Amino acid sequence: MYTLKNMIRKNIYRIAGILVLLMFIMILTFQLMNEQRKAYRDADRTFLQMEQVLAENQAELIKIKDEYTQRCFHAAKTVSRIIDRDAKTLYSLNELKEIATEVEVDEIHIFDREGKIFSGTEPQYYGYTMDSGEQMSFFKPMLADKSLMLVQEITENTAEAKLMQYSAVWSDSGEFIVQIGMNPLNVLKVTEKNELSYIFSLFRVNPNISYYAIDIESGLIAGSNRLEFVGNACSNVGFRFEDIENSPKGFYGKINGQYSFCVFQKINSNYIGRVIAVDYLYESLPFSMLLILVCLFIISFILVVSVTRYMNKYVVEKIQDVIQKLKSITEGNLEERVDAQGSLEFQELSSYINQMVQSLLTVNKMEQIVNETLRAALRATDPEKSLRIVLESSGRVLDGDRAYIFEKNKLGGDDNTYEWVADGVAPEKDNLQNLPPEICEVWYRQFSENKNMVFENIEDMKEEDPLQYENLKKQNIVSIAVVPLYDDANVIGFYGVDNPPVETLRHTTNTLRVMGHFIESLLRVRNLVRNLKQISHLDQLTQIGNRHALYEYMDNMAQDNSIGIVYCDITGLKRVNDEKGHLAGDKLILSACECMKNTFGEYGLFRLGGDELLAVCGGISEMELWNKVKKLKETMSEYAVVLAVGAAWKSDSTEKLHSIIAEAETLMYKDKAAYYKAAGIERRR
Repeated sequence: MYTLKNMIRKNIYRIAGILVLLMFIMILTFQLMNEQRKAYRDADRTFLQMEQVLAENQAELIKIKDEYTQRCFHAAKTVSRIIDRDAKTLYSLNELKEIATEVEVDEIHIFDREGKIFSGTEPQYYGYTMDSGEQMSFFKPMLADKSLMLVQEITENTAEAKLMQYSAVWSDSGEFIVQIGMNPLNVLKVTEKNELSYIFSLFRVNPNISYYAIDIESGLIAGSNRLEFVGNACSNVGFRFEDIENSPKGFYGKINGQYSFCVFQKINSNYIGRVIAVDYLYESLPFSMLLILVCLFIISFILVVSVTRYMNKYVVEKIQDVIQKLKSITEGNLEERVDAQGSLEFQELSSYINQMVQSLLTVNKMEQIVNETLRAALRATDPEKSLRIVLESSGRVLDGDRAYIFEKNKLGGDDNTYEWVADGVAPEKDNLQNLPPEICEVWYRQFSENKNMVFENIEDMKEEDPLQYENLKKQNIVSIAVVPLYDDANVIGFYGVDNPPVETLRHTTNTLRVMGHFIESLLRVRNLVRNLKQISHLDQLTQIGNRHALYEYMDNMAQDNSIGIVYCDITGLKRVNDEKGHLAGDKLILSACECMKNTFGEYGLFRLGGDELLAVCGGISEMELWNKVKKLKETMSEYAVVLAVGAAWKSDSTEKLHSIIAEAETLMYKDKAAYYKAAGIERRR
């Protein structure tokens, strides 16, 4: 076995080498990251300029669109009033076309109250309904609300695929809907300013840096200063779309055959990227890192030599002296004392060793007290009973009037949770609940430094801690010993004894500290038992009720009352788990739960399985239930979740709840099947 001196010398060289290597790696990493951050900041500034240009163009576009929207509404109202004044024009194709020319619109369509086109300037559209495609269904809400006036975004019309902007209003008579279509030429001209070709033309590009714009939907290169790549798929150049989407701070890739650092930012419907070759980005690093490595070796050599000499003189030799003293003590010479000088640490070591020797004189008595108490407490199966046993045993052994445990409560005050009193001593527990924080404030400051509160006479605390003094005085306390209780490093309360004999106070404190550790364990066990009772009724992921909680909730529901059941299934959870992992699946479940809480938070919410959520709404009206179901469906997109929903309402909750839940579940599966069918996805349970 090596001596300490040899081990220090051997390991300090090894540590120095490792430190040099680690520092070199850290500096290299820092330099690489610094260059990378600089490239990112440059890219961010460029993107900001692009966004400013786009914002200015967008503001102009919004203004033009607003003006054009008002014009559309005005034109639709004008056509409606002309037809209302002369009803025969309603079925005259020529007169409708004349009206269109006068009002300066391209198309007029007349819908009946069921949403079917029965007249207009375009006979080929007769018979179309508001269910004839997504474009037509935009205006369907007007059938339910005649006060609505709607204008649609610029889009291709259903039949001819030409760009049009449609608006619609009800006639003053309320008998038909007038829809007009206009070709938005001015809007399209302003829109051209947001084209990437226009934006790129405003920037002068460094020849060592390339810019790309990649369409988010198609993945095609929509624009670049490298014109030969425009129109190609981004993967053909070397971009991976998942890197572009998931690496906002930048990523590395082999772009066009050259290893490069890329930064992309989403601007409107495109990812705009700045790509710089790694050779150009890090061209200054090799020389600077070589210089740093040489400097690190020189510094480490000087430090190794200096530290080795110091350790030998001020550590190794002192330790050898302490070893000799300890050898004498272990041989039974308890009169021996250690007095190692030279540093604060050795002085503290000497002090602790001497205290340890002194403690050996009383250890047998302390062990007997602790062992007797622990044996009695461990025989109890209930942690509450064990705590009472510890208090009684320690109170009697330490010859005190009262032994007690205080715990901090949720309000910040202190509660006397456990108490033992000697014969003839009045209990104080009921009078010591939720003590204001300021009463024990001084004590907790001491506890945070792992100090005890010990007073031979509480008169000694009168000046520095008057609030606690008054609290103890009215309990007829003269002497006191209190030790802190911890949960990890946090003070959770204290444990103490009142009026122990003054001559045994030091021994009392040591015993309390030893017993305090056991009390801390018992409190943790007690809390665990309490938590297990609560956890058995909670879903651990979402913290809403589980099946056990549902059954208890149903048993405790008020009878002879209406009830609504909303049964939801998280659509696509299995696919998310399979493709993105269960962490992503858990996030989806939590989002679905938050979506349910947003709508049904005042009612009972439960998770029945992996992807099934249930809301039990006691006392809800049928109209309110359907309104909440509608709200739930409308807010799904805010939480990035799709729920299949089945709901059932009964006026009398005395009907078997299991059958109502089964009815809601059946409706949920129908909704789920309809969703998969509409999305063209093969259904999977």
